[in-house]
Amino acid sequence: MKFNMGCGNNLLDGWVNVDKISACHPDKIMDLEALPWSIDSNCASEVIFHHSLEHLGRDPDVFLGIFRELYRDWE
Repeated sequence: MKFNMGCGNNLLDGWVNVDKISACHPDKIMDLEALPWSIDSNCASEVIFHHSLEHLGRDPDVFLGIFRELYRDWE
């Protein structure tokens, strides 16, 4: 699966569009700062953050946790 994280209104065909705001109609509603993510390990073939990663992880532990989640999915 390909994940478009923090998609906002930038919904991509063929991707699982993920955002915490339901008004943008993502495929999966999820707060990316709430760890661990509710996504199975080893299921991601691609992950993108288009203008969204810079808005996450104000707390360094949360930011590092986001990267741990990315590595968990890519193993």
